[in-house]
Amino acid sequence: MNFNYHSIPPFYTPTKKLRPDPFGINLIVETPRGTRHKYALNEEIGLIEWSRTLPAGMAWPCDFGFIPQTLAGDGDALDVALLIEEGTFSGCLVQARLVGMIGFVKNGEENNRLLAVPATKGGAGSHWTQVRDLADLSQRTIREIEAFLTQYNEFEGAKIELTGVQNRDAALEALKTAVQQWKNENQ
Repeated sequence: MNFNYHSIPPFYTPTKKLRPDPFGINLIVETPRGTRHKYALNEEIGLIEWSRTLPAGMAWPCDFGFIPQTLAGDGDALDVALLIEEGTFSGCLVQARLVGMIGFVKNGEENNRLLAVPATKGGAGSHWTQVRDLADLSQRTIREIEAFLTQYNEFEGAKIELTGVQNRDAALEALKTAVQQWKNENQ
């Protein structure tokens, strides 16, 4: 079995139940919220595999994954933290909306984390429906994600520098750059 997650476009296609949104993305969950395990896509075989277990007392505060057909500066697909009530599952495709970006440098290399919320489909209610930008999130939520990402990476020996939180427009520009980089490498 070798499924190519990069056959999925980075931006979602509107449907009868999913309204058009210039910040609407497809993301693949690698690591669900609430787990101590870290999962990652194995590009060679097309499966998401277990990578490691986080230290005692640490658990993912959000779903964490990537946007297909993107290439970030670290050579991987663009990372996304999905704010969601309950964890989904590894390999889950989620239509989401970009709301911002955490500026993140890992071992001297830019490795920003996009922030997204689930896109609400028509007829379904969600408290994420009204979240459009960082101003719609509590500062505590953003600080918790920053703290988790910093602590878990530093525990594993990485040198981390936070370079600031940016709005959804900056996140969209980072995404467009990563899409173009993927196209340059793969077409």
